[in-house]
Amino acid sequence: MSAISPNKTVSSAKAPLFAIKVIPTIFIILLSALCWRYITIPIELNIAAFHTAIIFIATIVAIVTNVLPTGAVAVIGVSAYALLHAGGETSAKAAIMAATSNFNNVLIWLIVIAFMIARAFAKTGLGKRIALILLSWFGQSSLRIAYCLGIADFLIAPATPSNTARSAIISPIADSLAKVINKDDRKLGQYLISSVSAMNDASAVGFQTGFAGNLALVGIAASVADINITFSHWALYLLMPAVILLLTIPFILFKFINPDTKHTPQAPTYAKQALMLLGPVSVAEWKLIAVFIGLIIMWVGGQSLHLHATTAAFIGLSALLILGVLTWDDVKSEKGAWDTLIWFAVLMGMASQLKTLGFTTWVGHGVSDLISQHMGHASPTVILIVMMIFYLITAYFFASGTAKVVALGPVIIGSLIALGVNPLISILAVAGITNIGCNLTTYSHARNPLLMGYQYHNDKQWMSIGLIISGGGAIIFMTTGIIWWSILGLM
Repeated sequence: MSAISPNKTVSSAKAPLFAIKVIPTIFIILLSALCWRYITIPIELNIAAFHTAIIFIATIVAIVTNVLPTGAVAVIGVSAYALLHAGGETSAKAAIMAATSNFNNVLIWLIVIAFMIARAFAKTGLGKRIALILLSWFGQSSLRIAYCLGIADFLIAPATPSNTARSAIISPIADSLAKVINKDDRKLGQYLISSVSAMNDASAVGFQTGFAGNLALVGIAASVADINITFSHWALYLLMPAVILLLTIPFILFKFINPDTKHTPQAPTYAKQALMLLGPVSVAEWKLIAVFIGLIIMWVGGQSLHLHATTAAFIGLSALLILGVLTWDDVKSEKGAWDTLIWFAVLMGMASQLKTLGFTTWVGHGVSDLISQHMGHASPTVILIVMMIFYLITAYFFASGTAKVVALGPVIIGSLIALGVNPLISILAVAGITNIGCNLTTYSHARNPLLMGYQYHNDKQWMSIGLIISGGGAIIFMTTGIIWWSILGLM
């Protein structure tokens, strides 16, 4: 019998009894149980809608309080829903089928595959090359550098639904430039990283496949408003406001942060040296360029080609596997995609159930009635702006833009429609504000801790700069959007 290692004994002694955060979990369970048992169900709701709402809200609260990773919370949410037959199912099989019904949602698979395609940009170095080429041409000032990095983000956004993935490609270049140009000018690094963050969300505004939450919103639009938004429709309605954000926000940040280093003649030299180290465009990069162009053609011309966006994504991934740009091991190891599949399917499934059972409509009418009491004679445009201010502020309470739009999107859109706002305008406004709000706090997007890791910001600085990005961006987006949508005849 072998002796027990002292190290193993110590390790076991220190291991916590529960991985979950016990105190907030107890509060969530107790409050949910009290609501389940003792709150009187409104007469407009059936018991299934009420119980499903309790499970859904508890799941969202658990995600916000970070009791476990989001995917783990989603698994627990599925278990609770099925165990309690929250949706009123009459058999155990029906309950688990209802709880997992959204795993076959085609939009979720589009997100999963787009994560794989994003991996190809990082693996081949194509995303980095695009940014360096732009810098070698136009990087003569810190303001121009910010624009170059923003344009690079926009160029890879259509095939990269992960803001974090795009940040992981672009932000190291910004950090390296800040150190090479003037390592003593901390505000230069702060400016470049802040601009990278802002442009990361601006590009997501412009492309349906630029952010996982956008694709969630496409599903919500079809469910709540019976509106199907294609890749080309999204670009038509939102790319123009996104481009205006690209043109204005780096300049606003330049004036607000005011880096000491304005002229950066070293940047083009650095970029050219980095490109030399990368070498000529590789065969894998050329293959990825060809597949990327093909994807854009299929997404833009999907209706004419009789191709669903998810079918096009499967074709693109198949091509990357056949051409050897990605291997099956790359696909298996893309943790972000599989994590998103789990929690996104669960949250979307519950949100869909709430719509089917009438809860979303009930809340929407309740909110609209409340607003009508205080803004009864306001125009739909004024109501839209007020609601978007409220929606932007809610970013302080969410650690995920996607979770936020899944939780609140149906309610906000339903309320706006009930108050007489054009349904399509409601969806477009929510799309823009969802993305812009991701900069508001240090925790409102998974990308933010990554960017703070460069240590150019403390928490207070990030929050103050984030307020400029989100507040200024929201004003610019809503102003530009309303003008552009009016030109298009939507208002």
